Amino acid sequence: MSDKKKILFVDDERNILEALHRMLRSMRQEWDMTFAGSGQEALDILAKKPFDLIVSDIRMPGIDGVQLLQEAKTKYPHMARIALSGQTSKESILRSVGPIHQYLSKPCDMETLKTTITRVCALQNLLSNEKLQSFISQLESLPCMSSLYNKLIEELKSEDASIKRVGEIISQDVGMSVKILQLVNSAFFGIRQHVSNIPQAVSLLGLETIKALVLSVKIFSQFTGIPLEKFSHNTFMEHSFAVSEWARLIARAENMDKKLIDYTMVAGMLHDVGKLILAAKIPLEYAKVLSLTESKEITLIEAEKEVIGSTHAEVGAYLLGLWGFSNPIMEALAFHHQPAEVLKKEFSVLTAVYAANILTHEIRPVAYNKKRNLQIDENYLEELGLSDRLSVWKKACPERLKATCQI
Repeated sequence: MSDKKKILFVDDERNILEALHRMLRSMRQEWDMTFAGSGQEALDILAKKPFDLIVSDIRMPGIDGVQLLQEAKTKYPHMARIALSGQTSKESILRSVGPIHQYLSKPCDMETLKTTITRVCALQNLLSNEKLQSFISQLESLPCMSSLYNKLIEELKSEDASIKRVGEIISQDVGMSVKILQLVNSAFFGIRQHVSNIPQAVSLLGLETIKALVLSVKIFSQFTGIPLEKFSHNTFMEHSFAVSEWARLIARAENMDKKLIDYTMVAGMLHDVGKLILAAKIPLEYAKVLSLTESKEITLIEAEKEVIGSTHAEVGAYLLGLWGFSNPIMEALAFHHQPAEVLKKEFSVLTAVYAANILTHEIRPVAYNKKRNLQIDENYLEELGLSDRLSVWKKACPERLKATCQI
């Protein structure tokens, strides 16, 4: 069987399909490409043959791109979904937020299109579990804390709703933050700058757009998973933001440039989103994982592999890859427990997040990790020539965290 990635391109303008066919000819050794001239033709093709990825225009007569991709999401959940579209109405954009993983604007540079498709196709090598691939591909949001969700709804419905207060509420929740960052850094709303600051992201999107996204499109969902004795949503949030803050300070201590420091802060906040997904979506299996760490005295990663077959690091990186987050952030999520597996040996976003995560766990071990504390990989630091920097990074520990942990 061919190991080529199967990609379906859909556009009602024949000249655009012909241009895509011509300009992507160099990828024929890697991709098995099919071209459809309408939404209905695409559905007919999908019914006969499996695909790894669909790239569709939005504005089409009959079955438009949003309807097509929604249908694809329901019937073929393992398939990645990308929109490649020109100017469209705000209503269509809001409708497309749910079923679309990534949004590219026309005209689209061919190298950008190739890179985007290549990155998405490579994700299947990161997460081989097809069951996990399917349900992660269907996720439109990450669960958020009910108290913050209710507070946000109340604020948005008030007559004197404040964009500043909305930003402050969203920035306190990992699930809300990751969705806002996905949207503001995509081509959905045409904001042509990288944004990692949540209040800034909310401000750029604007109060009316945020209202529409939250109240009408419902881009946020409350955490409704079965309560897990050893998984606390509050503790998860505290740890995520502590790692984000400490990783940012470690990156500053190593004189990283501002963009990479921003990536480090985001990756630190999101490094454990895979745990949130697993705890919310397969809580019974994840309860077994957490129990196994104690009964066998093994690490969480070891228990996840035994019970689920994949780790929270892989799950989180897979979702953020689908949603178009940058390579440094994806790498930090995928390897924050095994940084030595990355071939490029230099201080990076991954290094800062890895160190901050280990050092935070040393200060405040979580319930299921007390018997098997994480240890810093001194060989990894030595290989990077950073063995003498660990004491500097420890001193960078945020005062707020020191006070909370009484050290």
